[in-house]
Amino acid sequence: MIGANSIGVGRCYVTPNREVWKVVELDGQKLTYVARGKLAFPTWDEESRRHTTRETFARDVEREVPCDWHAP
Repeated sequence: MIGANSIGVGRCYVTPNREVWKVVELDGQKLTYVARGKLAFPTWDEESRRHTTRETFARDVEREVPCDWHAP
């Protein structure tokens, strides 16, 4: 698990399901991100922005990865 305060705009994180989430906006504890699946590389679905909190996001991702990362 990553620290909620280490999350940054423009950074990407991988989930246990191998989705990559890119943080596009931070507003206090509120966070907005876009996602792409492991098979949709390198497409970001900007139309389906998701909203959550820093704590929930940090709990749901495994680690930070490069934004061009793809599952082996």
